[in-house]
Amino acid sequence: MLSDKLRLFYQKVNDAVAVHGLNAKAVADEVIAEAFPDTMAAATHEGADTMLRNGVIAFLSAYFKRAPKMDADQFEMDIPSALTPIVSRLKKDAHYVEMLGQYVPVPLLIANPEWLDDARKYKRRKGEETLSEAAVLDELYVAVTGA
Repeated sequence: MLSDKLRLFYQKVNDAVAVHGLNAKAVADEVIAEAFPDTMAAATHEGADTMLRNGVIAFLSAYFKRAPKMDADQFEMDIPSALTPIVSRLKKDAHYVEMLGQYVPVPLLIANPEWLDDARKYKRRKGEETLSEAAVLDELYVAVTGA
């Protein structure tokens, strides 16, 4: 069971997401001091406020990538049944949209074709970069092992 402090944190995160989207930095900046005032005050006093902020940003980035199921009091978007067979083949529930600088859940990508286009182009570019790097590593392996 979540502590009252954590419940408050998640509530504030959800409220901030409604304003900032899944931008971990903006959400962290809005919620950290209000959700954890004692921790923030101590971290600031001890000079660890940047480390605390970076930790919350890292946590939120991972949390947003998992695209958590929305609670009943949050917005809900259904994936049209005609698209379900395609969406079910995706390995992740959220994908990076470069123009936004954040991961976006698939239902929001469907609702925003411009974001979907950006996400697919970004993923393809990263895939091509990975294949190119793998080819160089293959070449290096052959040069090192003589195989």
